[in-house]
Amino acid sequence: MNFETVVSFFFASLALTIAPGPDVMYVLSTSIAKGKNYGIAAAIGLSSGLLFHTTLLAFGISAIIIKSPMLFKGIKVFGALYLLWLAYNVFKSEASFQLKSQKITIDKPWKNIFKGLLMNILNPKVMLFFLALFPTFINSKAGNIKLQVYTLGIISFVQAFTVFCLYAVLAASLTKFLRESTTFNLILKWLQIVVFVTLAVLMLL
Repeated sequence: MNFETVVSFFFASLALTIAPGPDVMYVLSTSIAKGKNYGIAAAIGLSSGLLFHTTLLAFGISAIIIKSPMLFKGIKVFGALYLLWLAYNVFKSEASFQLKSQKITIDKPWKNIFKGLLMNILNPKVMLFFLALFPTFINSKAGNIKLQVYTLGIISFVQAFTVFCLYAVLAASLTKFLRESTTFNLILKWLQIVVFVTLAVLMLL
């Protein structure tokens, strides 16, 4: 795999990551509601999910799943139900994200890592994206195919993690001073609910 191919893939995947989408929506809403550390935790989880899909692609498992309508639909439905469950849990929670509050217990950041990872793993559109994009940059005459796939996967992980972290820091810094407001906290609560429900609908569609 030559340098030109690596650079071309980097900018292609970067353009798709920067564009507002489900992953960006989740990072932004988490950062706004809970703070920078939680947004970065979500970024870690979402980015790590790309390595999972890279492995599926490298060993041909993605193609098998896509060719099995029942299995593919099952993943979509399970993923959508998981997102709706997250929305329900936010709905039940108190409309407060103040980190110093004594009345509530904020989730540990690692939980957002797990949520982000599971969201990405259960998103069949990521699988389709990998199947569509990666083959364009893989040369069967350039050596080990699996090594090429993992090279592209690592590039995708690094650029996605960097972009998501920048989104998290920016979103958290813009809203930090507003988290003392009860009204704003209520808005944040419903923003998260809307994001999760929207992602569930998009996943099914």
